[in-house]
Amino acid sequence: MGKTEGKRETVVAITVTYNRTVTLKKCLSALQQQTRPVDEIIIVDNNSRQEEAELLKELVHSQKHVHLLCLKENTGGAGGFEAGMRAALEKYQADWYWIMDDDAYPRPDCLANLLEAKEKLKDVGFVTPLIYGIDFQEYQLYHHKYLRGLKLANIPIASKAEQLREINPVDANAFVGPLISKKAVELVGIADGSLFIYGDDTEYTYRITRKLKGYMIRDAVIDHQDPPLSDRYLEPKAWWKEYYSNRNRYFMIREFRRRTMEKILGYGAVTVPMMTQMAAALIKPKYKGNRFLRIQMLLLAVRDGMCNRRGKTIDPVTYGKMIAKRSSL
Repeated sequence: MGKTEGKRETVVAITVTYNRTVTLKKCLSALQQQTRPVDEIIIVDNNSRQEEAELLKELVHSQKHVHLLCLKENTGGAGGFEAGMRAALEKYQADWYWIMDDDAYPRPDCLANLLEAKEKLKDVGFVTPLIYGIDFQEYQLYHHKYLRGLKLANIPIASKAEQLREINPVDANAFVGPLISKKAVELVGIADGSLFIYGDDTEYTYRITRKLKGYMIRDAVIDHQDPPLSDRYLEPKAWWKEYYSNRNRYFMIREFRRRTMEKILGYGAVTVPMMTQMAAALIKPKYKGNRFLRIQMLLLAVRDGMCNRRGKTIDPVTYGKMIAKRSSL
């Protein structure tokens, strides 16, 4: 994909934040220290609590080329990126849209290396940096994906960094630094906010690679916080996350599996493991006191996924209060 004739290509960075001003400050600083400057930066505030919202306003006050978009409700990461991309498209019509979480920190030469690499490539939908987890000090290769099998399972493109080439084709990628081309946005649109959270990045980048190409660039690196080890799908407080991850998998199959039989088999491949988990909830001691809730959350994911119920169907704040109340009894 060659350079735009007669003008310098424009890059708009978009990040979504929710009550994480500390990490956002580091993300913004990293964006502003790029050796190839970002032209505009859009920060989407997903309805943070009042004290965080005030800190955000102070952070961006009078800063050139930094814009704060405040949403009236928490629309999840998916809704935030959809709103940010829409604003960038309508206001700037940029050549490149640089998307990242608020706990991602591109190294100073990251953007320059991405733009340099894409000049060697054709039909670029996106180029994305290699993600390095700064807490565990390991590359987060699971964010660079192939999608395989009946349920489009996420498969890391490599098991270790030494296996990577300079340029690595990918099917999909996390929203941790993909630089998305104007051509991709024109062909497939913007991120889909109806997924609310989990899998929206995979859906969008996979949507792009059905039409164009996606590449991970080894020598462009972005640092990223690692999720805490306790933040797994094993504890009741995290089951709302598992719900969205499971529910959205049905949407992926509906969107990308064209034949009816493929859809049916894909739905089955997603549903059968959840049925096994429901059976486990009935007998395993660790679910004592939460058996009904466990089964309910899994059944809701199946129902809502099969019925194409999108958006914020379970509110994380309300769910968290419910779990806290149960724990205190």
